[in-house]
Amino acid sequence: MPRDGRLGKTCALWMTALTLAFAITASAHETQRVDRLRLTIGWGDEPVFSGLRNSVEIDVSDAAGAPVTDPEGSLSAEVSFGSQRIVLPLQPAGDRPGKFRAWLVPTRPGSYTFHVTGTLKGQAIDVTSTCSDQTFDCVTDASDIQFPAKDPSAGQLADRLSRELPRAERALEAAGKARSLAIVGIAVAALALAGAIGLGARKGRKGA
Repeated sequence: MPRDGRLGKTCALWMTALTLAFAITASAHETQRVDRLRLTIGWGDEPVFSGLRNSVEIDVSDAAGAPVTDPEGSLSAEVSFGSQRIVLPLQPAGDRPGKFRAWLVPTRPGSYTFHVTGTLKGQAIDVTSTCSDQTFDCVTDASDIQFPAKDPSAGQLADRLSRELPRAERALEAAGKARSLAIVGIAVAALALAGAIGLGARKGRKGA
């Protein structure tokens, strides 16, 4: 095969591989349209593991796909997990126009929701996206990738401590009551002994 033919085939294979890689990456985010803007929402690093630093990542582009920047704009992301919520400011990523990030450490595996609000280019933003097979990755337990030993996470240790602490408090309370009773018993015994000694002494004096 001529050299140019092999080179062309190699380039085609590389382009196919890059296209597939981009498709896989893009499938881990969700794109929503807000009037003239397109917001692509997901995690900065996927797959996502509990206890590891990550970020909420938002890419903003116009209808033609060009990155949107607005120094006067402002975005924030409310991250929710069950009934718990935190609001984080989305800051422009200096290396890539149109990209915004908010750093956090997801401490529990499970389902997370991002609620993005703010204003860009005079356009009000209010979109919500929840992790799923069709949007972005849910958080996986970090023990799935631990080797050779699976150590408990900080969250698991905190849960264990919260369960064990009431037991320890009850044990200390019981020990305190037992100690108080023991002190009372010793005091009563000492008084009884003192009384017996005093009684014996009086009888001795009367006998004399």
